[in-house]
Formats: sequence, C-alpha cells, structure tokens
Amino acid sequence: MSKNIGLSLEDIRHLLKSPLEKRMDVTKKIAEFYSSGGFDDDQMKIIEYLFRSLVKDTEVQMRKTLAESIKNISTIPADVVKSLSEDVQEVSLPVLEFSEVLSDADLIDIIESTQDVKKLVAVSNRDEVSEDISGALVESKSEEVVDSLLKNEKAAVSEKSYMKIANEFADKEDVMNAMVGRHTLPISVIETLTTKISDALYEKLGEKHKDEFSQISDEIKNSRDVVTMKALGLKASDEDYKKFRDLMQKLHVADELIPISALCMGNMNMFEVSVARITQAPVLNIRQLMHDESNKGFEAVYTRAGLPMNLFAATEILIQVLRDLEEELENEDGFAVSKKMANRMIEGYMMRVEEEGEVQNMDYILSLIRHNATIGIED
Repeated sequence: MSKNIGLSLEDIRHLLKSPLEKRMDVTKKIAEFYSSGGFDDDQMKIIEYLFRSLVKDTEVQMRKTLAESIKNISTIPADVVKSLSEDVQEVSLPVLEFSEVLSDADLIDIIESTQDVKKLVAVSNRDEVSEDISGALVESKSEEVVDSLLKNEKAAVSEKSYMKIANEFADKEDVMNAMVGRHTLPISVIETLTTKISDALYEKLGEKHKDEFSQISDEIKNSRDVVTMKALGLKASDEDYKKFRDLMQKLHVADELIPISALCMGNMNMFEVSVARITQAPVLNIRQLMHDESNKGFEAVYTRAGLPMNLFAATEILIQVLRDLEEELENEDGFAVSKKMANRMIEGYMMRVEEEGEVQNMDYILSLIRHNATIGIED
C-alpha cells in the first residue's frame, strides 16, 4: 500500500462482505499500514470504523486475526481493544498480554471480573505489570496464575503480595520454587520463607539470596540477646529459656517434645522461642506464623521444627484452646499452670474434641497438661 492509497467507506463495506480469507489478509495489511502512520486523518477514521466492525464479526478466526494484528499498536482506539480483551480466549489473549492500550484500571477490572485462568496468565506475562495488577492477580488465588506472575521478572510485586503468597501457597512447591527464584526479595519475605519451604528450597534460597541471608543470620544471632528479644516484644529472656531447658532436662523430656511441653504449660511464648532455636529462624517470624488463625502457619512451624507428626492433630487443638484462653493465661507464671487453669485448658480441649471429633494421642496431651499443673521451677 502506498501513502496515496484510496480508501472509502464503500470500500470497507465491500471488504466486510468478502470471504473470510480475504478479510483476514486485508486486515493484516491494513493494520501494518496503520501502525506505520500511512493513513491521513480521514482515512484513519475509516480504518477505525473497519476495526469496530471487525470486532463484531461472527467468525472467531477473523476477530483473532484482528487481535493479533493490532496487539502491538498503541494508537488503536481503546474501545476496540477492550472489546477484544473481553472476547473468547483465542481473541482476548493477544491483547491481554501485549496491548499497551489497556490501562491498569482496565486490567484490574478484567482480573476481578473473570475466573478464566488463561486470561489471567496472559496478564501476568505482560512486559509491564504494576504492583496493583500483581496484587489483583494474587487475589485470584490461582496457583497457575501466581506461579506465572512470579516467573515474570519484569512484574513488580509488593511486599504485601509476597507475604500473602508465602502464607497462602506455602504448600505449593512450584509456587514456592518460583518465589525463591526471583531476582530480588524483601528481607522480611525471605525470613518468612525460611520457616515454610522444603529443605531443598531452603538451600536454594540461601544460594540465591546470599546477602539477605547474611543479614538474617546476624538477626538470628542477635535475637539470642535479652535486649533484642525484649525489643521484639517477647516475655522470655535468655535466662527464662535456660530455666525452661533445665526443667525439661530434669524431667527427661525428649528434645522433640520440648516445644509441645511448653504448650501444655500454657506458654505459647516459650513454644515460639523453642521452635525458633530449633529452626534457626527469627522469633518474630515464628510468632507471625503462629498468629495465622487458619493454622497453616502453625503447620509450617511444626513441620520445619521436626516435631512428632503423630502428635500434630492433638497439638493443633491445644493451640486453638490456648488462643481461646489467651487473656486468662496472662496471669499464669508460664512454667507451671495452676490446677484451676489446667482444668480450664482440659475443659476447653474436650469441648473442641466434641466439635471436631477425637484425634490421635489426645490423651497424651491431656496427661501432660495435668502433669504440668504440679511442676515448679526452683530459683
């Protein structure tokens, strides 16, 4: 086509009545010429009329050809691109992934109005993905979409979105692998991942983010200092932890049962400190995971610490009981619950069991609670 091309509405109407193959071929050539600025103002209006007509073409293949032809043209009318973006997959995917005409607001509207995973993946693959768009994609809760987003290094992901992924997709190995493989990650996110991912991914995380790991290691060492622990809002100092460990040794409690014994004393804080020592993770991270009421955080902590899996279900119920009694437990000394509190814990436990059904080794947990009501620590 030359710059002196003659094109009228009558020509366009004639084209629209042509066989499919011809319509497709001419559309490709017109789009290419349109992109190069080959039409004058009057002709541009005629071509835009063509595009708006083709958007309504009954042939999917024709609409797909249009989408492919104009996906990289930034001057295409917004209403044309939006119509194509809302079409069936074959038509919408090219513009969703490549068109610069779609604004963040347009893309977020599309994300929030569809459950079509392929469309969401197309958005996640764009050259420019803002934090707002990635946040909306994460809210889709789709493993495939989030995995695709994380593999797109050009996508901007906020710390909030990273944390949401870490908490909600902790059991999805592919997603965690994609996150670990990101070029950069906030230190807070790396800290959280250390308590959630598999040993193999933990190793990869350390290799990929060496500098951040070095900083985290320093924080872990410092967290053993009394001042630092208190700065984190903890009630247990190193001296308290030593007394607790001495008591456990005196009672011949196996290492793997020490954190669970702390819970049976009604001492959630000592459980967190004990697990932090075992996993070499910052205590604050453990505490954050423990506050996840869905108990996914607790499961991640429990697994990472290598605690007995045959006691997991029974211990999970105990965690729920301690949350229910949190205010009352504030008045306990932390190492030896009173008989009154032990009875409250047992009552709460039995109520939970009635609701959820009996679990393996619940009698063992209940016996530990009763036993710990008689324990004291000598100064």
